[in-house]
Amino acid sequence: MYLSWSGVRLSQAGYVSNDPYEMEADHFAAGLLMPERLFKQIIKGRDPGLSVIENAGAQCKTSLTAAAIRYADLTEYAVAVIISTGQLIDFCFMSDTMKSLPQLSWLKKGAPVPRNTETARFNADPSRILIGDRATIEIDVLDWLGGQRSAIVTEEVVGLGRYGKTLTVLSSAAIGREDEGEDDEDELIDKWTPRFHR
Repeated sequence: MYLSWSGVRLSQAGYVSNDPYEMEADHFAAGLLMPERLFKQIIKGRDPGLSVIENAGAQCKTSLTAAAIRYADLTEYAVAVIISTGQLIDFCFMSDTMKSLPQLSWLKKGAPVPRNTETARFNADPSRILIGDRATIEIDVLDWLGGQRSAIVTEEVVGLGRYGKTLTVLSSAAIGREDEGEDDEDELIDKWTPRFHR
């Protein structure tokens, strides 16, 4: 089943096609149905995570998956959106802030879902996926994306029903903000340091 708008089809209920042409059409439709300016207004001032994605999808009348991908593309927060089937990754989209973490391991199509994650536990029970069950935990980003820097992220998992897929959203409001705080403090110290003219 598809949502249509001006002849554009966008898959519903989180369906993700393996057809590259359909994926390209979904990306095009995401930009058309969720224009950058409007989408940024919808997400502005909201904490990162699944609830803001669901709200954006509802307001734009798009699938949860399409809204999640657009969110990862446009948010200022550290976010990764992962679709998986069973214990395998279908795809992963990351926000620029998440990509800024040093030496990440990029999750590729067909890679295994990391073992010690809520998604791996969730996907081990297909009935949870079928009924659209949800789970949320705090986890170290290293467990999902590797790299060199430990940081706690929220892992939110939702089953996408009869398609047998799972949507995982990793999010953090803190990643990328620590350095800004240090820069602000350095700037403040420099501003108030007395200078003597000769």
